[in-house]
Amino acid sequence: MAESLKDNNLLVDIPTVTLSIDSQSLTVTKGTTVLEAARSIGINIPTFCWHPKLKSVGACRMCYVEVEKMGKLQVSCMLEAMDGMVVHTDSDQVRQGRKAVIEFILLNHPLDCPTCDKGGECDLQNLTFAHGFDDSRFDFRKNRFIDDDMTTTFDDKKIGPEIILNRNRCILCYKCVRANKEIFGEYDLGAYERGNITEINCAPGDQVDNPFSGNLVEICPVGALTNNDWRYKIRVWLTKTTPSICNFTSSGTNINFYKEDHKNHIFRVTSRPNDSIDDGWLPDITRYGYQIINSPDRLKTPLIKKEGKQVEATWTEAIDYISKRCNDIKEKLGGVCIGGLVSPHMDNKSLYSFSKMIRTTFKSNNIDFRGDYRMLPDVPDSSFGVLRSQPFNISDIDSSDVIISFGSDMIREHPNEYLRIRKAYNKESAKIYSITPYSVKNADVANLELIYNPGTEETVINGICLAAIEEGLTDNPLAKDYLKKVTPTSLREASKICSVDEDALKSVAHSLVTGRKITFLAGELVTRSRERDNISDSILNLNKLFSISNKGQIAILSRYANSKGAEKLGLLPEPAKQIKEKLKSLWGEYSECPPNNTDSMIALIKKEEIKGLFIFGSNPMMLYPDYEFVKAALEKIDFLVVADMFESATTELADVVLPVASWAEYNGDYINLEGVLQTANQAIKPLYQSKPVYEICQMINKKFENNGFDEKTLEKEISEILDVESILAFDNEFKEVAPIEEENSTKFTIPMYIIDDPHHSGHLTEKSQSLIYFSGEAYIEMSQQLADKYEISDGDSVRVETEVGKVIVPAKISEILENSVVLIPRNFPSTPVTSLFMRKKRVDRVKLTKVTD
Repeated sequence: MAESLKDNNLLVDIPTVTLSIDSQSLTVTKGTTVLEAARSIGINIPTFCWHPKLKSVGACRMCYVEVEKMGKLQVSCMLEAMDGMVVHTDSDQVRQGRKAVIEFILLNHPLDCPTCDKGGECDLQNLTFAHGFDDSRFDFRKNRFIDDDMTTTFDDKKIGPEIILNRNRCILCYKCVRANKEIFGEYDLGAYERGNITEINCAPGDQVDNPFSGNLVEICPVGALTNNDWRYKIRVWLTKTTPSICNFTSSGTNINFYKEDHKNHIFRVTSRPNDSIDDGWLPDITRYGYQIINSPDRLKTPLIKKEGKQVEATWTEAIDYISKRCNDIKEKLGGVCIGGLVSPHMDNKSLYSFSKMIRTTFKSNNIDFRGDYRMLPDVPDSSFGVLRSQPFNISDIDSSDVIISFGSDMIREHPNEYLRIRKAYNKESAKIYSITPYSVKNADVANLELIYNPGTEETVINGICLAAIEEGLTDNPLAKDYLKKVTPTSLREASKICSVDEDALKSVAHSLVTGRKITFLAGELVTRSRERDNISDSILNLNKLFSISNKGQIAILSRYANSKGAEKLGLLPEPAKQIKEKLKSLWGEYSECPPNNTDSMIALIKKEEIKGLFIFGSNPMMLYPDYEFVKAALEKIDFLVVADMFESATTELADVVLPVASWAEYNGDYINLEGVLQTANQAIKPLYQSKPVYEICQMINKKFENNGFDEKTLEKEISEILDVESILAFDNEFKEVAPIEEENSTKFTIPMYIIDDPHHSGHLTEKSQSLIYFSGEAYIEMSQQLADKYEISDGDSVRVETEVGKVIVPAKISEILENSVVLIPRNFPSTPVTSLFMRKKRVDRVKLTKVTD
């Protein structure tokens, strides 16, 4: 039998088989296992080792079924469904077989359910009860794993910053090891020895600390792997779950909060599988980042600066003071002298309220949500804006046969999308290319890794285009038009400028021509670059030459939880024309004053042309890539209002500080990087005196008698705005692109990139204790080759100097980096690494000195 399916405009015959399971006839695709077929019609076959996202290994034998004309019980997770097969999943023979499996597993399993943290959600416990076991035929002493140096009664062994291993509870399903290798590409956990002395353990001399390690605990069907986060804090049956989404990545990963209403406390986060978005996997940032909600360091009350010192105040006092000071500025200088900077981690209602407040109450277009990017574009329809607006689907990565990751350290920026690329890699059909100025971990799945000279992004892309032309892969008229617009015009010269081998560029070009479904993803090295528009021009040329968007998708990935929502709601200083017209229609007004982005606002504050600033949820003192530039401005401004969850270097300078509620403390909508609208439901009541940003905006606007901030009005207007088409059309012409050179100091020569640590995001995750266990201080990451040059060992103190600043941080010798580039994380306020950066630099360069005294 065969069914005709349409796949990428081609009719494909898919062979099928028909079988019977428990007297139900069904037809499935050839290659489907009996277990999968049974589950497709609602018949549950118990398992321990099977997982829908892992290759079947048949390790536990719990999924026995009886198949007529087969002489013995069959393992359904490994048995391919065949035409005419008659399967029984609940016969006496099957029940007896499963009972024997459980009895075998319990042979040496400790009976410590009352003290096991998995109690109440343990597969072994549940299936033991289901099969009626309450006794054992065996009375010998159980085999016990214990190391010589272990003294704990429960044989627990810490194998990572968060993970506790109890080998005696392990049933050798191998889920953890398989997931670690297949899904996450990590090898810090393995199976050692053989037979009845096989044990799961971390690699010798290693620990389980990869960015996805928390999944290994969740996937464990028993209490062999547990984590500090949840361990011994509360029993699962005493908690309730609330569906929500991650607030730290732009994927919109679906999660469940486990909370206790009586204590108004969240105890853990687990996955809430959504195959179209997250495939059921959580990065550790998502799993443990929620701990910032419970942090005792939260801002608890409003603060007002009096006589140079911030003192506690009531909300009424704080709002009255804001009203008074802003009125003074408006009356003397006009609202155009007020600006606003808001975090893209905020929900739609909060972002929209903030925008409406700045634009209607203060009649200003000084507004931005991009608080950590240098030299931002001024217009929404720039080449960069066009690329940012393009449609993108996360799940389409799975089925792409050519995947290019350009200018992105995917694991640090987009961990879920990295797992999608790995998924395509596991199918062994996709050609994957990683193109970056330094080696990245996500290149472990790449057919080819292209490392280019820092600051030559546009030349690398041009090199791919020139390779196609010189290889005769493009139409002659198209090639001629292209060559008129670009510099250089030869592959050899482009290869020399970017230091990428000509054959490597040709390989990419050939794949783009022959690929049936292409995914091209650009990341933060494009978004953060001063030359993002020039780089975007080169990508648009690439798209026109190879028709990538017609064969798949091309996108610059949004970085934060609601970056896409902020763009769609018009929080750019100059929104897209159609969004601007809609806002004018909804409000009946729209300020015509000049729009200013983050860079311009800071510059105007220094010139004393902006007198008042609202910073809600953002922390430019820590994240903007020019610390001295921001510091000089914020110390000079007349009136500064900062709303955040925690005190920071930015709140220290504020005249008014307002405590903001976390995303778990109210209902909020977010738009992920592919434009999908999702809701984070309220899990607990706002802690202390914190409030959502939209409520704060309501209170401020009420003082200015500006109506239209009630929730129903806001929700109606947001809905209408989101209905506006925001995709910008591609230009039909090739763009002029040439290398942009930058003068470099002979004293500071080593390229440096600012990054997020793999276990951190932005400025808030340092308040998560679990994430601090993984990484708790700033460092400078370098290759072994570069470390040897300066006689630096892992952990040595290193003085890092640029033209504008210096810091001393420990060295981290990387197993991934190979060239002379250094990375430094921005996530730790005790080390203001942004003091090393200059906003007008394309590539920051440093001098390294080992600290010996």
